[in-house]
Amino acid sequence: MTRLRRPLIGLVALFTLAITLDRVSIGRNADAIGTHVYLIAALTVIAPLASDRLRRIRAVTLPLIAVTSYIVVGTLIPNGVISPRYQPYVAATEVSFVVLASVLSRRVAAGIADFEDTLGEIAFGPSSAVDIESPTAAGEIHSEMARSRRHGRPMSLTVLTPLPAEFDHAVETAAGDVERAVRERFVFGKLSRAIGAQLRRSDLLFEHRASGRLFILSPETDQDGTELLVRRVKDAADRAGIPAAAGSASFPDQAVGFEGLVAQAEQHLEATLAPPPRLHAVESGGLR
Repeated sequence: MTRLRRPLIGLVALFTLAITLDRVSIGRNADAIGTHVYLIAALTVIAPLASDRLRRIRAVTLPLIAVTSYIVVGTLIPNGVISPRYQPYVAATEVSFVVLASVLSRRVAAGIADFEDTLGEIAFGPSSAVDIESPTAAGEIHSEMARSRRHGRPMSLTVLTPLPAEFDHAVETAAGDVERAVRERFVFGKLSRAIGAQLRRSDLLFEHRASGRLFILSPETDQDGTELLVRRVKDAADRAGIPAAAGSASFPDQAVGFEGLVAQAEQHLEATLAPPPRLHAVESGGLR
């Protein structure tokens, strides 16, 4: 918190000092710091707070952007830095103001980002799942697919998704003072840890955050082994309070590529989630 508190106090003190300079009329009668300079400084403070990318840029980048903006705007207004009546010490005061504002605002934004990361680690804990769209996942998937092809060994893919109603209930019953997005991530992390605890060391667990699904790639696993795995992970999900549905597909019986395995497993999953067909003839007494 010290990393956040100190630059935040400095930022408040800086704007307070700038306003005080204006009120005691140091510089140019009643305008020691131009209005456009306040606007540039305010935008410099807001930008890294609003953009994740600006929080991680190099320390000198934001001050350079602020000074460049100050020079550009100063050339466009009547009494800017190119005006003959513009005094050097006034320019030095304004440049110092925007530079200090940019430096302190970046430190505040970086402190907030670090605080969010720390809060996420505390709230969620380490996840057993790897993002399925990450380079790490791509390398592991490629290696396992190549190994199975090379040795002619079976392998399965299981896609797991929480049941919508039960997942929403688990989210709603999470801590009331946490935003829904954080609660969703907490519940999903709880599910992935419960599933990960049931896997073998050779099994690979991935997550797809956009869809909220888990993918389990199981080398050396035939149909019987896959059915046992599905029962085990669904039981684990039930014990965690997040019932889930699953669909699976086998290599090479149902698909010879990873994309085909995903398509087949998700098709199986959708069929599992679909309600059973209504037999109108039986309901109406047509069959006897």
